[in-house]
Amino acid sequence: MVTLLKNIPGHPDNIQTLEVWAALFGINEPNKNKKSAAVAELLAAMYRELELIREQMQKANFSESLYSSSVTRIEDALSTMLLPATWNQVRQYLTPETFVALSFCGEILPDEETQIEPAELTEIHALIDELQVSLSDSQLPPRLNKLVEHHIDLIRRALAEYPISGAKTLREAARTALGELIEEKEIVATNREAPEINKLGSVWKKVNEAADTALKAEKLSQLGQKAWAMLENVF
Repeated sequence: MVTLLKNIPGHPDNIQTLEVWAALFGINEPNKNKKSAAVAELLAAMYRELELIREQMQKANFSESLYSSSVTRIEDALSTMLLPATWNQVRQYLTPETFVALSFCGEILPDEETQIEPAELTEIHALIDELQVSLSDSQLPPRLNKLVEHHIDLIRRALAEYPISGAKTLREAARTALGELIEEKEIVATNREAPEINKLGSVWKKVNEAADTALKAEKLSQLGQKAWAMLENVF
């Protein structure tokens, strides 16, 4: 998350804060209300990560004076109340000193995952785009079509949150999807030969592979692949 914030390019003081965050997150939504909602979701993800940093630093028994004020400044910068404001009102919180303190937190807290290769993320994006296109002339029952669309949204949201929260966002999305597929196993099994279902399976396998590789914690090792194998056996 710190890396993402530090990569915010220079912007004029009078540009709207909403537009700065939208550009950083790659949100190209023309509808301003939808754009605001999408930005707010990702700012909330950042806020949750800051809360996690606070909790981990407290458990590590580090003095709050070393990091608390910096975390608070970032929280102020992430306020959705500032989305209509000009960027200079937000930039005042994003000082080099703040980033140094947060980088220090990142250095001392346990590193539980490795970075997913950009090529893998690009491949997942491409698979999702292909699946989305295939739904345009799909013959799936409406309920199943809606489920596939929801899973596309789950993966897109997880990919958007990945630079903020890491591979655990992919794992959480896969866990949600697995539960939904098991609930709808009869209609999925009936249509398992449909190209859209095959594509959906390919996407989730790739997502699980990426998450399993990135997450270092032993208890999470290969969790996604084992879960998907279980689902395939059910079908």
